[in-house]
Amino acid sequence: MKRFISALGLNFRWLPTIKQQKAKYAYAKLFFSLSFVITTVGVFAQNTIKQKYQYTIKGNIEMIEKAPGGYLLVGSSDGLSGIEAQTSNVKYTYTKMGKIKPEEIQLIPNTPYLALSRGYSKVIIDYTNGNEVFTQANNGWGAIMSVYPDLENNTMTIMGTRMTGGYALGVYDLVNFAQKGIVDFTDKKLMGAYINALNFFESDGKIFVRTEKGIVCIDKVSLTINWVYSDLERTSSIIKVVADVKKGEYYIGESNGKDHYLHKLDANGALTTKKPMKLEGMPQRFELIDNYLFTHTADLKTTYFQLYNRANAEKVWKDAYEVGGSIHQASITPYGIIYAAHKGEINTIDIATGNPAVKKDIKTGPTFKVFEILPNNQAFYLTTKDMGVVNLKTGEPIKEATKFKKVTNMITMYDEKNNRLVVSTGTELFFIKSDGDIKKVADVDFKENETPTKIELRESGILVGSAQSNTLFSYDGKVIYESYFKAPGQSLLGKVAMGAMAVALARQSIGENYAGRTKSANQTVGAANGMLSEMNKKFRATSGTKDHIYILTKLNDGVGLVKMNKNTGKVEAEIILDDKKPEYEVDEDYDVLYFKKDKNIIVGYDLK
Repeated sequence: MKRFISALGLNFRWLPTIKQQKAKYAYAKLFFSLSFVITTVGVFAQNTIKQKYQYTIKGNIEMIEKAPGGYLLVGSSDGLSGIEAQTSNVKYTYTKMGKIKPEEIQLIPNTPYLALSRGYSKVIIDYTNGNEVFTQANNGWGAIMSVYPDLENNTMTIMGTRMTGGYALGVYDLVNFAQKGIVDFTDKKLMGAYINALNFFESDGKIFVRTEKGIVCIDKVSLTINWVYSDLERTSSIIKVVADVKKGEYYIGESNGKDHYLHKLDANGALTTKKPMKLEGMPQRFELIDNYLFTHTADLKTTYFQLYNRANAEKVWKDAYEVGGSIHQASITPYGIIYAAHKGEINTIDIATGNPAVKKDIKTGPTFKVFEILPNNQAFYLTTKDMGVVNLKTGEPIKEATKFKKVTNMITMYDEKNNRLVVSTGTELFFIKSDGDIKKVADVDFKENETPTKIELRESGILVGSAQSNTLFSYDGKVIYESYFKAPGQSLLGKVAMGAMAVALARQSIGENYAGRTKSANQTVGAANGMLSEMNKKFRATSGTKDHIYILTKLNDGVGLVKMNKNTGKVEAEIILDDKKPEYEVDEDYDVLYFKKDKNIIVGYDLK
C-alpha cells in the first residue's frame, strides 16, 4: 500500500527554475481564492473584519509572496521588504539590488533563505531579517550559474566562474556559509574550455560535472577530482550517470537528441570497452540491479528497456524491449520488470529473456493516475478512463474494469483510515479500494462550469471544492453541506481556477502533508541559528486542517472575501477589499490576510 499512497504525490527538484518561479508567483497571488466550494446561496455574516495593520513600502510594489514562518515578502521598485505576521511595521528593506521582479526570487525550501538572481549575479538572504548570508563577490566568485542545496548534509554546492579566472565548484556550510572547499576546473587539455554549470549529477558519494569534452568525477567528502573522462560528444546535453564505487563501476549515458551512447568506466575513469555502445534512445533512467545495468531510454515515439551485463557490458537481451509512447511507471520486482505505459498498456518483462509475460499487453484506458503492484501477481490501476484489477501473469481481469462516464479533471486523495482512494472525476465522486471495490458517492455539478480541484480529508468529513464551490461529504458518502459563492467576474474566475490545481500540486510536491503550527514566527524560523532539522519539521506547516477558507466574491458593499467555516459551510465574517482583481495573500498559520491596497501600501487583517 506504500506505493498506493506515494503514487498520488509528485516529485521535482526543490530549487525552482526561473520559469517555475514566474508560474509560482502568478498562482500564489490567488491561492486562497482557490480553495473549495458548491450550491447554496450565501447568507453573508454581519461581522466585517476590519484592517488592523498598514505597511508603507519603499517604491512601487511589483509582487507579494507568502514565505514559511510567518513572513510576507514584498518586491518593489526600490528593493525587497519583509513583513512579519501580527506586527505593525515593515521589518526590513533590502535595497542593494534595486527593483525586484517576481522571477528574481527563489525561496530555498525548508530554510530561512532566498536567492536573489539577476543574470549570473546571485545573493542569498536570510528573509527573516534581510541580512546577506552569501554574496558571490565576497566569496571570490565572478559569476554564479547554479545553486544546489543539500539539506541532508547541510551544504550548498555552487558552480560558476572565479574572480581569479576559470570555472569552479564550491561547497559551503548551509548554516554559517563557511567554505568547505573549492574544486577548480583548470586543465583545459582534459576538460576543455568550459563546464556545463547547469548539469549536475550525483551517485554513490560522487559528484559528476559535465565539461566541454566529457565528465569530471569529484569525491563529495574530500572535494578532490578522482578522474576526468574526455570522450563524450561535445553536443550531448542529455546525461545519466550511475556508479558503484566499491566495485569501481561507472556508467554514463549521453545523447545529443540524435545519437545515444553508453560508456562503462572503471575506477580510474577509463573506458572498459573498445568503444562506447549505442543506446536505442535518449537516457531516461539507469539502475544497477544485482549483476545487471537496467536502462530506460526513449525517443519521441517509443520507450526502450534493456539490460546490460555488468561484467562485460554486453546486452543481456538480443533486442531492446519496445513500448509505444511514454511510461507512467516501471518497477523492478522478483517477478520481472512490471510497467504501465501512459497510452494504456500493462505488462511484465522476464529479466532473463526480455520477453513479455503476456503476449498481448493488458489494455487499460489512458492516462494512469495510480498504478499499484499487489501481492499474488496482481496490479491495481486507475486511469482517466477506467479502474480495475488485473492478473499480471495471465492478463485476465480480477474484476471487470469500471469505466468512468465523463472526466473533466481527475483528482485523488488517499484515505488512510479507511484504506481507500477518494476520487473525483470532475463529474462524479467515488470511494475506491485497491482490490477493485468501488462505490459511487455522488454526482458533482459545480456552478459556473467549475470542476473540483482539491480534496481535503478532515475530521468532519471529506471536503471537495473549486474556486467558488464546496461540498462536505461524510465518510459514508452523505452530503453534510453544499456552498457556492458567485465569482466577482468570469475573467478572474478563470485565473483562479487555473491557479487552484497548480498550487495544490506544488504543495504536494514540497511535501506539505501534515498539520503543524507554532506559536510565533520567530520560533518557526529559529533555524537561522543552525537548527536545520527543527526547521525542516516546522516549515512543513500547512493550512490543510485549518477551519476556515476565504472565498473571493461580490459582497453587498463591493468585492471581497467571505470567511467560511469548513466544518459547517457557514459564513462567519467578510472582508471588503473593494477591488475587482485584488492581489492578496492569506497566511492561515498566523491568522493574517495581506492586501495590496495601493501601489506602495499593503494592509493587514487579523483573522483571529
